[in-house]
Amino acid sequence: MLRTIVCDDERPALDLVVDMLEETGEVEIAAACQCVTEALEIINRGGIDLAVFDIDMPQLSGVDAARAISVDPKPLLVFATAHAEYAVDAFDIDAIDYILKPVEQARVSHAVEKAVRLHRSIGHASHGGVISAPDSGAGKLPNDVLQLRDGSRYYVVPLDAIIWIEAGGDYSLIHTGEGEIVVRRTLSSLEGSLPAERFLRVHRSYIIARAHVREVRRMTKGEAEIHLSADITVRSGRSYREAVAGLVSG
Repeated sequence: MLRTIVCDDERPALDLVVDMLEETGEVEIAAACQCVTEALEIINRGGIDLAVFDIDMPQLSGVDAARAISVDPKPLLVFATAHAEYAVDAFDIDAIDYILKPVEQARVSHAVEKAVRLHRSIGHASHGGVISAPDSGAGKLPNDVLQLRDGSRYYVVPLDAIIWIEAGGDYSLIHTGEGEIVVRRTLSSLEGSLPAERFLRVHRSYIIARAHVREVRRMTKGEAEIHLSADITVRSGRSYREAVAGLVSG
């Protein structure tokens, strides 16, 4: 069960999101707050796995509140709001999902399913020693490997083995044909260590390996379904339509 905190300044919206989260059977509601400072105080005590914030709130916006989280590790973040224009800001701080109001149960279930999967992967890696890869000195290597540093240790990942990379808050999950590698580094930071001719950002949460693309299916509103090897399908974001168009033409 994910220990979860929900914050929305409007009581009906707060109660609705809480009910939908509980309906999934995967979360334990640790607190439901209308006051964002109260929510931050609870989060910064530690022990919260998932935080669901409205964005447009008095005192602090949900995005500003997320930036004020000081506990380590931070909870996974999901935003639920009526303001689609805030999506870019939400993903810039590595939110794992963004739910547009009016909130629907299927959409909440999808977000929780993703949170459960990421939490399980990160937790499993943490017990085995997460690779901490600082921005400076971490692997921008030529040729065919990505090197990530953890103190005096180095972890080398063959670029050919990487199928796709997924954002998980402060972590990134590198998916290969043999399984997944969890590194404590944001997706945006990791993107700079990858050769652009071999990898492409197609979503705020996804980087794909060009060599593993098998099919691209265009969808409405500028999105696309990208089918990769190992029977993996990711969906591109609207703001990445030009990048995906280049992938098709290439």
